[in-house]
Amino acid sequence: MGYSSPMKRKNNAIYIDLENIPAALDLKSLLDDLSLRHNVDSDEENVFVIKMAAGNSTAIRKMKKQLTEYNFEIRDTPSITSKYKNRADLIISLAALETIIINMPVIDRYVFITSDSDFTVIMEMLRKYGKEVFLVTKEAVSDKPVFSNSCDEILILESYTTKAKGAKKETKIAVEPTPQEKMNEHIKELAKKVIDSFDPDSWQLTSFVGTKFHQMDKSRMIERSKYKSLGALLAQLEKEKYITKRINEKGQPELRKATGEPRSQL
Repeated sequence: MGYSSPMKRKNNAIYIDLENIPAALDLKSLLDDLSLRHNVDSDEENVFVIKMAAGNSTAIRKMKKQLTEYNFEIRDTPSITSKYKNRADLIISLAALETIIINMPVIDRYVFITSDSDFTVIMEMLRKYGKEVFLVTKEAVSDKPVFSNSCDEILILESYTTKAKGAKKETKIAVEPTPQEKMNEHIKELAKKVIDSFDPDSWQLTSFVGTKFHQMDKSRMIERSKYKSLGALLAQLEKEKYITKRINEKGQPELRKATGEPRSQL
């Protein structure tokens, strides 16, 4: 199956305050969600052009593997007082401000992952310059007015954390799937994630779904899976009643997520 024309590029800068987030943060889950959702225009492609994390050496160690895998710039910010206060908030804020001054590359959206209200100063300033600002923070503080009044959208940090260790132990009893089986399942879940990102009541051009899917599968893993093509995978999802397909009035194939209740074809 071919893919449609390139999507509009939307440059993102993401900053992580390592000492104010749990070590169980799943970066892949968060970046996937930011890539697929939360766009003004459906044909936008989110590109993370700046990725920076700051914290002391202890906080860095807890997430170093993930940060390295996703090419984050890591800033070590040692404590400067007896109360373990460091300058992570200042360093990140100045880095974000510098992007406004230099303006190359032009950043459209800033994402801050923190529970520290000190970041609201730079968040407010960025919005003053017409920038979109997202905050990913702990649920316990997400409803604070100081946060809601200084950003465009708040995402709940706990939604992007790995499962508890106890839950993982139970899975070890099952037979370990082969690398090929893991790839097949990964590709299938990726397609479901793309489909789930759309309005369930709206039909999507199959070609557009393909564009979004390729955005997430840049290495063309699907071609090495048992499905070989997105068309075959979508046919399997239709067989499993996960999606519904139709041909629109222009003769173009469309799909949307299936539900248990019949819906109008209009």
